[in-house]
Amino acid sequence: MNNKHKLMLPVTTGLLMTLFCSQAISAAKPMTGVSCQGGFFVRTPDKHIHWINDEEAKPVQVYAQDDDIYAMAECGTGVVTVFEKKQAEKTEYAAYYSPNCKDIGREQGETRTLYQGDVKINRIRPSADGLEIRLVNNQFLRGSSCSAVSAIK
Repeated sequence: MNNKHKLMLPVTTGLLMTLFCSQAISAAKPMTGVSCQGGFFVRTPDKHIHWINDEEAKPVQVYAQDDDIYAMAECGTGVVTVFEKKQAEKTEYAAYYSPNCKDIGREQGETRTLYQGDVKINRIRPSADGLEIRLVNNQFLRGSSCSAVSAIK
């Protein structure tokens, strides 16, 4: 074996290891602490959110926009998700309730808007008595269930 071939093996091995390591770094990350109907959510590097559940054959994409998830909480049979959208010098917040763990970032199907505005949400409190959302200006949104919270737009 000549010197050129001896050098190719370590270089090729190094390139392959770099390739595999970079793929592992950009893998989907679980959103810890939030489950929904026995499944859980993961965020892909492109900010898409997928719901993984034993009953589905493959992960279900439940969010494909690029707004940041500000908060998420289990509520009833589903999930409440708060999004933060930054536009120029303005930040908007939107909260949605999805009873079936799908379409978490828009009002579609069974998902409904609970809040949309420029006042930041600083607490989501689901309980057996319903759902309470507190804004930073100390305004409260309350409902006897996760879907009964009055929407403010």
